Amino acid sequence: MNNQSMIEYIKEGLLNFVFPLDCKVCEKPIRESKGYSICEDCFKTIELIERPYCVKCGKPLIPTDFFKQNREILCLDCKIKKYSFEFSRSMGIYDKVLKKCIHLFKYYGEKKLAKPLGKLMVDYLLKNNEFENKFDLIIPVPLHKNDLNKRGFNQSVLLGKVIGDYFSVPVGESVLIKKKLTPFQVNLSRKEREKNILRAFSVEKPEEIKGKNVLILDDVFTTGATVEECAKELMKARAKNILVLTLSRTV
Repeated sequence: MNNQSMIEYIKEGLLNFVFPLDCKVCEKPIRESKGYSICEDCFKTIELIERPYCVKCGKPLIPTDFFKQNREILCLDCKIKKYSFEFSRSMGIYDKVLKKCIHLFKYYGEKKLAKPLGKLMVDYLLKNNEFENKFDLIIPVPLHKNDLNKRGFNQSVLLGKVIGDYFSVPVGESVLIKKKLTPFQVNLSRKEREKNILRAFSVEKPEEIKGKNVLILDDVFTTGATVEECAKELMKARAKNILVLTLSRTV
């Protein structure tokens, strides 16, 4: 442990001694705080999404004998809709501990959650050989400048940096921008989400996209409208291929 790490460790210890944290999930005291209010025991209960899932959008499917025997399955939505990306995967279900973590991370400023959540995404990528050597640039879904100023950070950028550091892949923070301020997507139908996000993004640096295998990164996949709009713009900028990874997805 270097001097800077030792100082941070001592500071965290003193803060935890003076202002002890209770876990926001189980409400038990956190013995060794790492700067966020979820205990290690609760964090370990987050489960990764495993097969069977839709080979296109990654939606979890009920594990019947048919799905166990047939791995190349499309969900009903993907049999109808065409996406610009090769496939999308989500690490876990947007529920319970993971949902609480995302809320604390995004809306309550617990930025230090980026490290353990990003590490979970790294572990997922290591276990899932569908991604192996398939991306050489990470593009986090951007926030509009007004939203970025209000929040102070882009959660997808922070997650992207953890993944990028591990795999030595660059993170294009300002390659894709959100040019249109859109209402929140919460409680909107699929059609409303698609209309809301239509033409909201643009590629500012097409020279950094051309010929690249891009990994689009976001925190939550609901209908896929947001990542699809991003993928469409990246394909216009002549990206070679596009994959999508989100921290969670609603079901």
